[in-house]
Amino acid sequence: MRMRARNMQSNTPIDPDEILMDSISLRGGDTVEAKIERPLSSFSSFAFFVIAAAGFLYLFLRAEVLQVASGEDLFLKSQENRFLTRPLFPPRGTMYDRNREPIVENVPSFGLVFEKAKFIKARARISDVRARLGKILKKDEAYFYENGFPREEDLATAREQIFILRDLSVPQVVALTPALDLLPGIQIVENYKRVYRDPFQNSHIVGYIGKISPEDIKKNPMLEKEESVGKSGIEGFYDQALRGTGGKKIVEANSRGIETQFKLLEKPEEGLPLVLTIDEGLQKIAYDLIESYTEGKKGASAVIIDPQSGAVRALVSYPGFDINSFSSALGAKEFQQVLRDPLTPLFNRAIAGEFPSGSTIKPLIASAALQERIIDPNKKIYDEGFITVSNPYHPEQAAIFKDWRKHGWVNMYDAIAVSANVYFYTIGGGYKDQGGLGIERIKKYAELFGLGARLGIDIPGERPGMIPDPDTKKASGADDGIWRIGDTYNVSIGQGGVKVTPLQMTALTAAIANGGKLYKPYLVQSVLDREGKVEKEMTPVLIREKMVGKEALREVVHAMRQTVTSGTARRLADLPVSVGAKTGTAQAGAGLPHAWVTAFAPAENPEIAITVMVEHAGEGSTVAVPITREILNWYFTHKK
Repeated sequence: MRMRARNMQSNTPIDPDEILMDSISLRGGDTVEAKIERPLSSFSSFAFFVIAAAGFLYLFLRAEVLQVASGEDLFLKSQENRFLTRPLFPPRGTMYDRNREPIVENVPSFGLVFEKAKFIKARARISDVRARLGKILKKDEAYFYENGFPREEDLATAREQIFILRDLSVPQVVALTPALDLLPGIQIVENYKRVYRDPFQNSHIVGYIGKISPEDIKKNPMLEKEESVGKSGIEGFYDQALRGTGGKKIVEANSRGIETQFKLLEKPEEGLPLVLTIDEGLQKIAYDLIESYTEGKKGASAVIIDPQSGAVRALVSYPGFDINSFSSALGAKEFQQVLRDPLTPLFNRAIAGEFPSGSTIKPLIASAALQERIIDPNKKIYDEGFITVSNPYHPEQAAIFKDWRKHGWVNMYDAIAVSANVYFYTIGGGYKDQGGLGIERIKKYAELFGLGARLGIDIPGERPGMIPDPDTKKASGADDGIWRIGDTYNVSIGQGGVKVTPLQMTALTAAIANGGKLYKPYLVQSVLDREGKVEKEMTPVLIREKMVGKEALREVVHAMRQTVTSGTARRLADLPVSVGAKTGTAQAGAGLPHAWVTAFAPAENPEIAITVMVEHAGEGSTVAVPITREILNWYFTHKK
């Protein structure tokens, strides 16, 4: 008994063999010392049952809370997770040329959206999500940040919904779909890809779309929930009409977040289609001819308008750029390559290029001189090849103003046809016994014909140009700021600070050809409804008329016709219609001069006015005229 008591008080663990020996000893009465297992106390049994009962009670109470007290709220939350609202982005309005040939279309596609609220709710990390996306799409970190993916430090101020990528490929969608449960805040949405036909030649007319920037939202807060916005060209100018109205759908998702079915709530409405004034065939031939003649090495432009309305039939700025790339996901590296191009393809030369006009301004000077009765068109002035102007303060110092060659006796018709500078020095600033217009009247008529101000074409970026005068020279600080007769001479031949755009020169030529009506150039002919019927027809806008009498303009038209029959534009003489024209060779700093020609046809009742300008290419008669000839030949050959 002492041994048993000692064993009961011992803390030594009981081995299995000892239990076996105890059982044997008890059955057989063996005298071997028995070690008997200690029985459980009543306290331990009670404690075990209390703990078990408490656990079951907790589970019962928790089930009561979840199913009864909070059951309705939790059910609603589960439904929220099961049913998700997705935005539906509308296709933008299509664009057609004047013959209803599509220029821009929409192709169904998929995009990737970052939803800020759901991301924050998941308490995830931007870097983790970005890394997973990069691994799936095989893109580096910079790619996502360039395309609008928020950085950690910018998350608080980021938009609620950010369209990261558009135009996902099918393999990318297949790879992303099963991984969405590991990408909190990321959703694949239906979208439309904007596809531009002939993207280079139409780039400066149509423009492109892009992701909405903070600057866009500042200008228009209504863009907050939009996917993209027009950035340039018609896409930018008519963005509101083209954008359409978004819709919504309810999506049912399974426990993994995979969408199984949906219900349409609001149907998206496509943007309104536009019919342009552009003739796509004429636009293409003009672009291709410029590229061919310049071998892709010169900046150039061509503008063709209808003199009877101001409708633009072609507007080329060479080189163009790939608007399909700009409207998808152009990377920073590719964008920098475009910016570094020495020919500046993003620059719309046709409406924003401010160049010296050279001799293409001479028909305007002649019109003003006839209107002011400065000279009779038949009066002849002797052109020695230069004029000399003495300095009244230093008679021994004379200024010489040169012509490009000696022309002899010329009247107004001859002077325009052969581009005699001396004649226009004389009627512009006056010389010897022949009075001139003077800079005030030159500027007056230049502005009446649309120079020195924007014409208001319906795409952004137009520049006003400039006609210099004593005030502009004084403000510029050039020389001593004093306006001299030599400044007037230079302006009279389109030099000396004169800046015009090819669009302005075309509108000016059209106004001379049509009898004195200056129209506002425009690119959109009509807005259609969603059934394709005309909803709004654009009407010509007359800026000004009767700037010069019709009789004076007839004389100038006659002189421009002589430019083709016997002057500097003789290469236009064998076309199937009669043409009036004026060439120009404009000095512009170092290098070759700019080559200009402006023309209209048929001369008797013009259908089109055209201006072609090639930068730093030489004489207009040898560079710009051949391009113009082929454009006019194509137009009147293919005209219905």
